Amino acid sequence: MEHFEAYRYKLFTIAYKMTKRVADAEDIVQDTFIVVGSRPLDTIQDIEGYLVRSVMNRCLTLLEKNKHITYPGIDLPEPLFTEKFQQVQSQDVSYALTVLLQTLNPLERAVFLLKETLEYSYPEVADIVSIKEDHCRQLFHRAKEKLAEGKPRHIPSPASADRLIRAFLQISEQGDLQQLMACLKEDVAIYSDGGGKVTAARNVITGREHCLAFLSGVYDKMGAALTPTVTRINGEPGLIFYNTQSGAIDTVMMLVFDDEAITTIYFMRNPDKLTPAA
Repeated sequence: MEHFEAYRYKLFTIAYKMTKRVADAEDIVQDTFIVVGSRPLDTIQDIEGYLVRSVMNRCLTLLEKNKHITYPGIDLPEPLFTEKFQQVQSQDVSYALTVLLQTLNPLERAVFLLKETLEYSYPEVADIVSIKEDHCRQLFHRAKEKLAEGKPRHIPSPASADRLIRAFLQISEQGDLQQLMACLKEDVAIYSDGGGKVTAARNVITGREHCLAFLSGVYDKMGAALTPTVTRINGEPGLIFYNTQSGAIDTVMMLVFDDEAITTIYFMRNPDKLTPAA
């Protein structure tokens, strides 16, 4: 399987953006390596293409199998924040984009990733996902339209994002509601994932005033019990809140900026998604 290691990162990012789960993505890549590795290499004309096809088909099979599973509340992607993910690049696994990708159905998601991210041609994409080329084109354009609706227009640089997050944290800790209000866009939204295991808002919170009230309530109830740290999450600046007494991770928080204002906040509180897979 050493012949395939050069492709592991690319294949993982594909599987992660398709499934939004670290363990699922890693299992799919590893299973693909085992199956493909059992074949003589000289029978595979294009190793990378064959691996991509195998991974994508396994992703689609898994998503089809799991489509009837009901998740309690908002089901956000598992964040990449542990040491082994500190070298991932935001352009490969942007958290905000990974969330947006989940608004697409699995086939739209597959077509978009193959065409936009991997730059496959329409005939190649259609062949991989076993659909006609015209259908492939329709799915791609539909996916681009859906994703364009949710993308920020002006994304700050990583350095600017780091500065903005630290400023937001300082303002939040000071409890300055006027300054906190100024940090939020009028149509800001908050998504919170507790997985039915810990307290979290079950529905999306929208609008500056509602989000401000939610944030104020969170800090009033939990601020003293948590210790925040700015770190890299999915290759971008983010916040981890540790339980001050136990040292365990309580919450991972990601902020999306449009210019200098916050347009989206993601709270990951589900302990199953905050514990690195063994």
